[in-house]
Amino acid sequence: MASLSGIDESLQYPVARRDESIVDDYHGVKIVDPYRWLEDPDAEEVKDFVQKQVELTDSVLKICDVRDKLREKITKLFDSPRYDAPFKRGNKYFYFHNTGLQPHSVLYVQDSLDAKAKVLLDPNTLSDDGTAALIKVSVSEDAKYLAYALSYSGSDWATIKLMRIEDQIVEADALSWVKFSSIAWTHDSKGFFYSRYPAPKEGKDMDAGTETDSNLYHEFYYHFLGTKQSEDILCWKDPEHPKYTFSGHVTEDGQYLVMYIGENCDPVNKLYYCDLSALPEGLEGFKKRDGLLPFVKLIDGFDAQYEVIANDDTVFTFLTNKNAPKYKIIRVDLKEPNDWFEVIPEAERDVLESATAVNLNQMIVSYLSDVKYVLQIRDLKNGSLLHQLPIEIGSVNAISARREDSVVFISFTSFLTPGIVYQCNLKTETPEMKIFRETIIPGFDRSEFHVHQVFVPSKDGSTKIPMFIVSKKNIKLDGSHPCLLYGYGGFNISVTPSFSVSRTILMRYLGAVFCIASIRGGGEYGEEWHKGGALAKKQNCFDDFISASEYLISAGYTQSRKLCIEGGSNGGLLVGACINQRPDLFGCALAHVGVMDMLRYHKFTIGHAWVSDFGCSEEEEEFYWLIKYSPLHNVRRPWEQNPDKPSQYPSTLLLTADHDDRVVPLHSLKLLATMQYVLCTSLENSPQTNPIIGRIERKAGHGAGLPTQKMIDEAADRYGFMAKMLGASWIE
Repeated sequence: MASLSGIDESLQYPVARRDESIVDDYHGVKIVDPYRWLEDPDAEEVKDFVQKQVELTDSVLKICDVRDKLREKITKLFDSPRYDAPFKRGNKYFYFHNTGLQPHSVLYVQDSLDAKAKVLLDPNTLSDDGTAALIKVSVSEDAKYLAYALSYSGSDWATIKLMRIEDQIVEADALSWVKFSSIAWTHDSKGFFYSRYPAPKEGKDMDAGTETDSNLYHEFYYHFLGTKQSEDILCWKDPEHPKYTFSGHVTEDGQYLVMYIGENCDPVNKLYYCDLSALPEGLEGFKKRDGLLPFVKLIDGFDAQYEVIANDDTVFTFLTNKNAPKYKIIRVDLKEPNDWFEVIPEAERDVLESATAVNLNQMIVSYLSDVKYVLQIRDLKNGSLLHQLPIEIGSVNAISARREDSVVFISFTSFLTPGIVYQCNLKTETPEMKIFRETIIPGFDRSEFHVHQVFVPSKDGSTKIPMFIVSKKNIKLDGSHPCLLYGYGGFNISVTPSFSVSRTILMRYLGAVFCIASIRGGGEYGEEWHKGGALAKKQNCFDDFISASEYLISAGYTQSRKLCIEGGSNGGLLVGACINQRPDLFGCALAHVGVMDMLRYHKFTIGHAWVSDFGCSEEEEEFYWLIKYSPLHNVRRPWEQNPDKPSQYPSTLLLTADHDDRVVPLHSLKLLATMQYVLCTSLENSPQTNPIIGRIERKAGHGAGLPTQKMIDEAADRYGFMAKMLGASWIE
């Protein structure tokens, strides 16, 4: 069978040892796990496997002729100033800014919006190679202190440090083993609440982020400025429920500490509160005695999600999905905790994404309407609509304001809008969206491109899948175009329009069509849409994505050999499952940091939290869901499955990173070894001539905190590979 990939000589895949003696019994079903040894990142044999795969991949990427041109163009377009929305604390404003090619954005401070800004914290000075990342900042109420969390090499582990803002002196405070944490200051600015895990046994000797041990026994602490971490007050723990996670929020009046308790990734939480003003000796009193804070359990079950919007003394307003899969806003007086009433009822079609209290007695609410954002100003007390804020088709990334603020900053992006920060003055009779800052990319002309949304019937016939299609204007629908289809479909996460330098370059210089399919499992239409692609219904995600692919072919945008699919994390699982189920449908596949071993994923780091979306192989019924689509366990030779219709797997690039402690790299490594064995090395003259390779990034993690140069290099590699495999040529 001829190669579709343009690689003339057959690849020499490294032979990986198979240990057929590793057999697990799942409810009477024996499953061999021959590459179990790849689960140990510290083993020399694993390091050798990784090195050989790196060399193989480098040999393929070297012949991807447009890779260098892509890197050059991506670098050029990346080199434009970018801004986040400013936020106010005390009498100062803070914002992040990147001049263009800086590894990480820099935090600035200014005394007013018109005053000269100065650098407060530049994370680019913290490591030589850009692998130290600033992942969270929190400014004290009096704007005298900055607490900031640093992560290294992309790991989820963080260390919280402290800086005096006036003279930028970094204090001695250092809080270790922090993960999945908020930073919530008390209003006296004496300290803050945060969450951490107990220190691992290996302690300081461990290369944090490469380990695979389960994250269990989260704890919630208060840190007083100028003290050692060992002196921090343990505010809450729950050893009977080791999988629980805790995060804290101090209300804007400073009176209440609200603690959110989660168990997994479902949009549900318990909610406890503590009246800080009612502590006889304040938090200092807990230095002298053991005992947790006296929390009141307002919500003590996982029946729905509750998120505080605002409070007036004991009267609290919440965003919730309680009996409202598209969300609503409700209110309760803590003195009458069983008496709740609606402020804004659930909408019929649109999903209430967020609500922010502003201008004393108003709120800005954000709806998702057919995967497009709608912004409204409503009355905080009665929910009545006051104004509709005009925005084009795109995504609201942030609404930056507190309840006392009448000026709001709104961060916006779209497929053809690199980034705008709007300033909205709510004191005016009709609030206007004025451009405060905008990212301008020289050489990018949005008028060259067209954005179109279609609704594709899925396999079940009754569900319409929204899909955005972005391309150059007036293309011929003759099936000739390279096409990149992206999807996610999980964990109630909505994939909405955003700007991408690299994908814009694919459209401009390779004539590619770029598409996003909003498949079930996500949050685009609320909790019913999410549940429609989870647990026993996970196959709907793959069916939806396959239907979107077939539409792009039947409508004349592309053809199978020119279609590339891409996804990351849960989207990596999506890509892995789809190439197993329909290898004939795609020319190329890019799977980033995917969950590939569905029988064992729950055993590593925070994997146990994903059981809410996937199920768990330890339960018999759920094992039978998982074994049907688990990418690792469903690699088959297409030419044997359909002898009368010879085909092979698409050219496949699995991407992972050595410090990914969210979806640990063993998922991609085991699938890579399995695919190479089943499709290639186990046969003398395999029909599989399309390459199956892995890109394994060093000193990087699940994606967050990646320095700019690593982002550019990865984009050039994966899209250079895609272009070569799809036979796409460069258009000047």
